[in-house]
Amino acid sequence: MTAIEQAIAQIVAEQVALAEKRIMERLASANDRDLSFSETCDYLNMSSYSLKRLCSAKKIPHRVVGSPGSKNPRYWFSLSGLEQWKRAEEAKNYQPNQ
Repeated sequence: MTAIEQAIAQIVAEQVALAEKRIMERLASANDRDLSFSETCDYLNMSSYSLKRLCSAKKIPHRVVGSPGSKNPRYWFSLSGLEQWKRAEEAKNYQPNQ
C-alpha cells in the first residue's frame, strides 16, 4: 500500500469512528429519560442518604428543582448522565494488574 493509500485509509477510519460516535450519542439520547430521587436510589442501589451526600458534594450529575435555599429541594437525574457517571466511576476505580 502506498503512502497516499495509507493516508486515505487513515482519514476514512477517523471519519467512520466520528460518525459512529455521533450515531451512538443520538441513540443514547433517544432512550434518555429523567429519574426522580427515589427512582435514582433504586437504579443505583444506593441509600437516599448516600445519594443526597453525592448531590451536596456535586459529585453526581443532577438538577435541582425549587427555589434557591429551599429546605426541601427536588432532585432530578438524567438516565444517560447517570450511565456516563457510572462508567467514569468504574474507570476511575479500575486498576489493571501490572
